[in-house]
Amino acid sequence: MNKDNNNTSFWISYADLMAGLLFVFILLVGAIIIKYSFLETESKILEKTLSAEKTALDKSKKELMKKEDEISRTLIALEKSRKNLDYLKETITLLNSNLEESTKTNEDLNQTIKKDKSTISSFETELQSKKVQIELLTNLKLENKEKISELLLTEIKLKETLDLLNLNVKQKDTELDNYSEDILLKEKLIVALQDKNQLLDDELQVILERLKTTESKHSLAIQDLSNTKQKIKNLTGIKIKVITLLKNALGNNMQIDPKNGAISLSSNILFDEGQFTLKDNSKEALKNAVYDYFNTILENKDINKHIDKIIIEGHTNSKGSFLYNLELSQKRAYSVMSFLLDLDFDKRDNLKKLVVASGRSFLDPIYDNNGLELKDESRRIEIKFRLKNEDAIKEIESILDK
Repeated sequence: MNKDNNNTSFWISYADLMAGLLFVFILLVGAIIIKYSFLETESKILEKTLSAEKTALDKSKKELMKKEDEISRTLIALEKSRKNLDYLKETITLLNSNLEESTKTNEDLNQTIKKDKSTISSFETELQSKKVQIELLTNLKLENKEKISELLLTEIKLKETLDLLNLNVKQKDTELDNYSEDILLKEKLIVALQDKNQLLDDELQVILERLKTTESKHSLAIQDLSNTKQKIKNLTGIKIKVITLLKNALGNNMQIDPKNGAISLSSNILFDEGQFTLKDNSKEALKNAVYDYFNTILENKDINKHIDKIIIEGHTNSKGSFLYNLELSQKRAYSVMSFLLDLDFDKRDNLKKLVVASGRSFLDPIYDNNGLELKDESRRIEIKFRLKNEDAIKEIESILDK
């Protein structure tokens, strides 16, 4: 009994499944029929649309072919203009080369002129006028470069606007006519520049010829000046020579100023404060300090022949008034001179002719590193020599330094 029930349930389930599959099949067939109908309708609409677009495309193709013919004619005209522009560039390049050579020649000329301005001052006015002409040529050159740049920019713009020639072909024809007029104008300007450049070359050649005539005179003047300078340097070296001879003769026994050959003696040792009479115990020290110095100047012919004066200078510090210190320094210098003239020099008469005494008050104090006056060091006696024609030698030295 159970077996019969199971068979019955199986066949019922199978029948339900088959019914479901049949329903799905019917739905699929319906969907396919509906889609086919829709696609057939859409295909007819598409065919009509494609036909209309093909007609429009054929019309556009004809118009495009017409525009391509117009563009071809425009490109041919533009190529002619480009060839003319290339010819203008070559011509301007040649002009620039000539102008650079002229500028270089002018620079060389300026350097030659600077060597002797005093000799060729008569040519400065002419050179100035030539510089003005060169500046004019340079300005014209810059103007040409700017106009060429403008032409190049215009050419680039023409290339960028080829796609829009269907709207402005007539405008481009007008612009090409304007370019032709500009090119003719530039050719005339180049011819004018070439003429001016030739005139400038001729004038510079004349100036170079004139400079050649003055070059030999300039060389002779320089040689003469060199010889004169050498003689003056030999003259200004006399003081150094005398100081060197003094140092060699005296050795290390005495400290000599290497700049002026002077020796310095402290007033603290020689005099009491405010007095001008030599201390008794300082006379022997003074003799030992200066005897060899004076004797060397008198006895050494290589030194003596250049000596004009032997100066004994008295110096004080700034304590007290100027006039008081002037009198004190003067009297101290006289005291030292009087003492020295009493010494037994072999050529005492020659010494009398050379030695002089001078008071300087506190005009030449001695300072420390901080700029403060050193009171004791400023009180001193300085003995120095003066060379013959020393003022002239100092003036010559200042000229040579300049």
